[in-house]
Amino acid sequence: MANSSISKRQKLYCREETVGADRISDLPDCLLVHILSFLRTKQAIQTSRLSSRWKLLWTYVPKLNLDIDSFPKFECDKDGSIINFECYVSKVLAKHKAKYLRNFRLKYKLYHQKRLDRWISTFTTTALNLQELDLQIINCPTPTPTPTECCWKLPHSIFYCNKLVVLKIEGHIVLDPSSSSSFQLNTLKILHLESITFANRNSFVTLLSFCPVLEDLTLIIDDYKEFKFKICVPTLKRLSVSYINNKLKIDTPSLEYFDFECQRSYGSICPTRFQNLVCLVFKYNGHNLSVLEALLLRAPNLRVVLVDKIAKGRTQKLYWTEPPNDPNSLLSHLTTFYFRGYKGLKHEVAFVKFILKEARVLKAMRIEVHHHSKLKKSVFEELSIFPRRSSTCLLSVK
Repeated sequence: MANSSISKRQKLYCREETVGADRISDLPDCLLVHILSFLRTKQAIQTSRLSSRWKLLWTYVPKLNLDIDSFPKFECDKDGSIINFECYVSKVLAKHKAKYLRNFRLKYKLYHQKRLDRWISTFTTTALNLQELDLQIINCPTPTPTPTECCWKLPHSIFYCNKLVVLKIEGHIVLDPSSSSSFQLNTLKILHLESITFANRNSFVTLLSFCPVLEDLTLIIDDYKEFKFKICVPTLKRLSVSYINNKLKIDTPSLEYFDFECQRSYGSICPTRFQNLVCLVFKYNGHNLSVLEALLLRAPNLRVVLVDKIAKGRTQKLYWTEPPNDPNSLLSHLTTFYFRGYKGLKHEVAFVKFILKEARVLKAMRIEVHHHSKLKKSVFEELSIFPRRSSTCLLSVK
């Protein structure tokens, strides 16, 4: 009797183990395709070897992530033939069967511009519902490159993907939307432009004018051409800007978060009043304190300020000039202040002293000392003697 009971338990355990092992195969195709969408395309394709059931599942994933960095210089296909990244991408695009492509990411070294044009043409024909596009094009240096070999012109077909929510463009790409006056990116909310080339002075403004609901903009410019960039977007809530020697005019009344970096002393900014700005991240290079002062004067509702000292170029002799008193606005809501890379220079001490004196509801001030600067203890002792307007302010030095 006991042996019979044990035998039944063993059978039940084996049945449960079998069901558990095969449970994923019982899932419907739509759910398996959803699971595959969390993998890189190359990883999703590798699951086709599991069984005949999985062979074509990856072709229905509405997401393609093709990254040359994750691909060896040459790879053997399943039939034993050697393929490179270009052949691989062409095959993937040819076999892809998803009715709607919602997410497309491509990182590619610019070996063949015409082949890149064909890829973009292929996926845009089926990208009526494309929501996220991420293109990172890296220049492949040649001994004597011509101007056309240095950069790839972004095809206008991309601007007609009118369901786009996220557009990220980075690298050796020329942006020239001015000749495509009929496109409209009505649903675009996130725009990321990094290290690209603008065809002319109006290209950037033209692009923004066709983004009526834009909320998040990242603009990283490492071009030495002196362009004047105007950011006039009433709906913008988040803005990250890094530039060299360009003039920047900002008119974004809905802005809540601003990350700013000017890499040269002669860059300038002309902002309007930021009534809704609550968080400011300011990359401080030893030259641009006047820009920081302008931002503080125009952002009466700031709650968090992070000043990040970046070591680029020589630090000039600067002086912090206290802004005129404005008891109704200046630093009246600031609760948190961070300063990274603090060296205890005269203008830095004056700036920190000003924050302590004016920030009436400040709760935390954290100073991170530069590793070649004064000892933490001496910095703490120096700052501790300054009067604090907020009785609840906690000062810490790291």
